[in-house]
Amino acid sequence: MSKRKLSSFKDAQSSRAKDTKELVENIRRLEANVLSSQQNLNDIVDILKIAKGDGTETVFAAISSLGRIYSALWAKGLVSRSKEHKDTASAKVSDWLRDNYNQYIDLLLAMLSRGDAPMQVAALKLLLQMVEKEGQYASKSTGVYEFPNSSYIAIIESVLDNGAASDHLLRSLADSYLNIYDDLRMYFYRNVTKMASPDYDPFRKTKRSGPRTEHLVEQVEAFVQNTFTVMSMIRVVPKKAVDELDSLWVVIPEGMEKTEPAVLNPKAHRKAFSEGWLAFMRQPLTAEIYKQILTVMHKRIVPYMIDPKNLMDFLSNSYDVGGSISLLALNGLFTLISEHNLNYPQFYEKLYALFDRNLFHVKYRARFFRLFEVFLGSSHLPSYLVAAFVKRISRLALSAPPSGAVIAIPVVYNLLKAHPNCMVLIHRTPEYDEETGEEKVQEADDPYLPEETDLAKCRAMDSSLWEMQTLQNHYYPNIATLAKIFSEPFHKPKFQLEDFLDHTYNTFFESDSSRKLKKAPALAAQPPAALIRPGDALSDFFVF
Repeated sequence: MSKRKLSSFKDAQSSRAKDTKELVENIRRLEANVLSSQQNLNDIVDILKIAKGDGTETVFAAISSLGRIYSALWAKGLVSRSKEHKDTASAKVSDWLRDNYNQYIDLLLAMLSRGDAPMQVAALKLLLQMVEKEGQYASKSTGVYEFPNSSYIAIIESVLDNGAASDHLLRSLADSYLNIYDDLRMYFYRNVTKMASPDYDPFRKTKRSGPRTEHLVEQVEAFVQNTFTVMSMIRVVPKKAVDELDSLWVVIPEGMEKTEPAVLNPKAHRKAFSEGWLAFMRQPLTAEIYKQILTVMHKRIVPYMIDPKNLMDFLSNSYDVGGSISLLALNGLFTLISEHNLNYPQFYEKLYALFDRNLFHVKYRARFFRLFEVFLGSSHLPSYLVAAFVKRISRLALSAPPSGAVIAIPVVYNLLKAHPNCMVLIHRTPEYDEETGEEKVQEADDPYLPEETDLAKCRAMDSSLWEMQTLQNHYYPNIATLAKIFSEPFHKPKFQLEDFLDHTYNTFFESDSSRKLKKAPALAAQPPAALIRPGDALSDFFVF
């Protein structure tokens, strides 16, 4: 760039900065005029024009200025027309102010869809500020606590249906508002319930109409993803006592009956939480969101539901899907069975079906075996049922990677310790060939029926744990040594399963490579007599 062009560029940049500074000062002057006298209300139009223009700095200054102006006007009661003064001059002023206020709100809602994250957060802050002022005015004028949910749901809708919503915007909504203010959180769950309804029309204010599912697939995906992102970031659970509901965005006016509003009813908060999650779970969830919901189900959702049994259909359907989703559904389903008396038929049959070749390869296997140890921990389980699981796990251990076999061996050992009636599986005397004297027991002769889904008919109790004897010859010495525990008296205590759940090839390698050798291995090396010996591949090309 030449010196002349560079100088011209700097001059233009300096001129734009000067114009921006003058425009911002003009906005402040207009704001001061409006706040000083109602005769200058027309200046709102000029500020609104600047807010609709270009330039991030001037737009931000304009919307912030309008936020302060309308906060003051709401406090004076000028934005909403009184029913007692329908045809007066003040009523016309209020109507005019309300019309410009609606333009301002529409502008802020449109900013939530822009890609500029700081502007999105600023628009959200101003919109919620207007909700606060509107709610305070409505409560004082009516004498009854009123939360302006019609304005609030428009904000939530613009955020959740927004395909361009930034992570900063979603986190700001959750961390700065929903995790702090009880009323915003309760009405958020209520609004999610409305928006997730099959007949809810998100386009009711536009030319389009009809449920969300009849329109753009992208908008459905945006709603599901954004809603889950926000709900998963809400760390505050429904509170149990009225005294704990002490943080409200729209404050209850002094002298008003505090037991009347729903925001001070803990049961209303739990109901909103329950209905919000149930409505969201009926949406077309992605596989990843499906798994994340199941991961937190038993800790963050089930304990705070009004009636946890309402989750039965979702968890039962998840359990029937198969694969990793079924593994993740186990925890929530077992919580309903053990703590809420859910009657789930064929629970153990479906649990048995989850044991396949893929089980020792999925990343949720550690979580699964922690639960499995609980599921089969009862001493009242029939022996044939426990034996079926012991045989299935032992059979899968033969083809499992070392990280899987190292889990299977302690699991089987612990099951046999907990259920002594199944010890027959390792004490059964094998048959021997009369001529050779060798054992006849082979997999083909095993009475166990691995394909049988009925645990009572799979004949596991008629079999033996020849698989564990086979593992004593495993190619990885550590597995072979561990499997030899079945050839010893069962005097050792149960294994701590946590010590075996997180092993991988990396941990095995690190363990073996860092082990100190007690004795150096015997090695013999024969020194070469020449660089290239006769008969080598390169010997024909070199002559010595």
